[in-house]
Amino acid sequence: MYKYEDIKQVHLEITSRCNASCPLCPRNVFGGRVNPNLPLAELTLSDIKAIFPPDFIQQLHLMYMCGNYGDPIAARDTLAVFEYFKECNPHIHLGLNTNGSGKDVEWWQRLARAVDYCRFGIDGLEDTNHIYRRGTHWQKILESAVAFIQAGGKAEWDFIVFRHNEHQVDEARELSIKLGFSEFNVKKTYRFIDLVTGHKKEQVDVLNKTGQIDYILEIPQNSAYQNRQLVELDEAVAKYHSYATYLEQTEICCKVAAEKSLYVSAEGLVFPCCWTANIYPWHEFFDAAEIWQLIGQLPEEKKSICAKYYPLSKIVNGSFFQHLIPESWYRSTLAEGKLKVCARVCGKYDLYSAQQRK
Repeated sequence: MYKYEDIKQVHLEITSRCNASCPLCPRNVFGGRVNPNLPLAELTLSDIKAIFPPDFIQQLHLMYMCGNYGDPIAARDTLAVFEYFKECNPHIHLGLNTNGSGKDVEWWQRLARAVDYCRFGIDGLEDTNHIYRRGTHWQKILESAVAFIQAGGKAEWDFIVFRHNEHQVDEARELSIKLGFSEFNVKKTYRFIDLVTGHKKEQVDVLNKTGQIDYILEIPQNSAYQNRQLVELDEAVAKYHSYATYLEQTEICCKVAAEKSLYVSAEGLVFPCCWTANIYPWHEFFDAAEIWQLIGQLPEEKKSICAKYYPLSKIVNGSFFQHLIPESWYRSTLAEGKLKVCARVCGKYDLYSAQQRK
């Protein structure tokens, strides 16, 4: 894959905590109760200093905080961690992805001095944003963004398009310009997919805390806002006769291997990417079991890839990165160990990258 000394990017999930309950996020059950299998974990500044020594940070081009489960603004030491990275490497590019619904003005002003960009996930206007970003507050988000921008921060607006907000894209873009956002990104979500059949789904149920249906999310009507690769995959599955056959036959071109990037979770677990790190499903999610099988082959299982116990260099140059994962890409069948998650994300139909294609 790559060696420790080659790494140029780090995707850091500093916490698995979040103030929101987005229905398509694996942190919760379709927007309802919190994922019962998810460990609540957070990396402190001391953890970060132990995991990422100055000489390693000096070789990096980029570090950004996002993750599978948490929002970086929910962590205690987020600002201090960014400041530590910049202190070790003044030339590093730093970024943060967030829903923006938290912290005070002073925190956002300090963040503006610490990072090179902040990407706000705002999926609509005041009357619609909360439909997907459940638990967030519109006025607080605006206050956060304005404080960050006025303090000199570069803010980007990510707008995930659904049927309930597709009529607001142009109005939201105009608001982003008025507020001083540097970019407005229309995201064509890939998450309307049946991960067993590979077929596109037209809608997803949104649940409350007791598991009852509150309402539904629907795919946009306007085809310009639909993920084109999701549509093409849906058509291709018929040609392959099954999604499993497609996954077996597609060639895997690993994105993070090309980028020389790695992912560190809130537990300190080290993976090539966030997709392979999505190991705590609340339902029977077929990708996760395969990663656990690989972890089970390591001498100390999960502890073997935990940077709280072993240096990054030992983990990245070890068998999990150098053999178990990359060798799986060349297996002939899923039964022989070809990783579904890698075929799904880095195969012919790149649903993730297609989210922001014109």
